[in-house]
Amino acid sequence: MNTAATTFIVAIASVAAAAAIGVGLANHKAAPASQVVKLERVVVVGKRAEASTVAQLPRVVIEGRRDTTTLAAAQAPVWIV
Repeated sequence: MNTAATTFIVAIASVAAAAAIGVGLANHKAAPASQVVKLERVVVVGKRAEASTVAQLPRVVIEGRRDTTTLAAAQAPVWIV
């Protein structure tokens, strides 16, 4: 018998054993206990928050120039051999 067949047989045996243990541990006769729970009434009272003010942020101007050497290097294709 080769190792592949032995490994397959061991795998099937372990799955069958796990299934048998799972079936044995499962209690099929236990029914969930039903209870009636009465909850108290809850009333939430509150005030609405005042309308929030929207602030206008200052304008931002970005000044600069594009560095074409790094842009060209980033867009160049990479060849892996």
